[in-house]
Amino acid sequence: MIEIKGLSYEKNLKYQAAIRAGYFDGYEDAPQFFWHTFVGKFIHDWPGRTKTLDRLKEIVGHVPVWEDLTDDTLDDFVFSMQDSNMKSSSVKTICAELKAVINDNRRKVPSEEYMRKLTIKGSVSQHVYLTREEIQRIMNYTVVGEIERFVRRNFVVMCLTGARYCDAIRFTIDNCNIDTQMISYIPKKTPKIVVNVPVDEGMSLRNFLADRYRRECCPDVFNDYVRRICKACRINRNVTINREDEEVTGPKWQFVSAHTGRRSFATNLYLAYVPIEDIALMMGHGKNIETTKRYICAERQVSPAAFSYFQPKTEENQ
Repeated sequence: MIEIKGLSYEKNLKYQAAIRAGYFDGYEDAPQFFWHTFVGKFIHDWPGRTKTLDRLKEIVGHVPVWEDLTDDTLDDFVFSMQDSNMKSSSVKTICAELKAVINDNRRKVPSEEYMRKLTIKGSVSQHVYLTREEIQRIMNYTVVGEIERFVRRNFVVMCLTGARYCDAIRFTIDNCNIDTQMISYIPKKTPKIVVNVPVDEGMSLRNFLADRYRRECCPDVFNDYVRRICKACRINRNVTINREDEEVTGPKWQFVSAHTGRRSFATNLYLAYVPIEDIALMMGHGKNIETTKRYICAERQVSPAAFSYFQPKTEENQ
């Protein structure tokens, strides 16, 4: 057992999981301060839930603090659980635990909608992606009204750049570097890195980046309009997804959400045999390819390069 000075034997035993995970690093320097930090408060209330801290740490890129609990972070937190096939009942329990910690410290937390963000109502694990041809249909769709214009623009940008919603809405044509033919940006969630993504010239991405129209749009409304647009574009091939350990079949448009944009970007690149390490860099995951793997929802065939390895050698290629 790893022991922390200043803690009784019983508390060392109680908090052993968190101690082993390194969440008590620095405790001995300022023990009173530690219990007022987010990590300290969470461990005090839920000592056996270090996986929740691990998940938040993976999202924000460091040991989480109160200031990290923004609306965007909580969206990603819920999404990451749903996207890992976790049972809805487990997701609800974990969200309720986090909500309880925030309730006691609401003034320290930036999120103004944490109650709604962490209230789960029959969530679906949405494991669908859009093909390039389906994305093209959405790009050709004639929008009706300003909300559809905003939603279509940003959903397409997410599909073609792999950016999160909070970054896609900030993109303009100015993000395109003429010399490198790259879109360069600093993600809101990981401001210490710069992400570079090739401009998708084949899909006329620049036309959408040139549209600077912005408006307020909550996630529920955005997702609702994305599904409406996909339905209008006849993205209705039957697919099967997993909902709370049960298979559910329906037209694809029913299971599309904002997150489908990033998932489509990752999956289409993967199916084109782009190395997963490159996909991780373009999605802002750095070297964390395990996170990137969760966005890929299709299996690819053996690559042509692998087939060529087994072919008989000719004089030309010997």
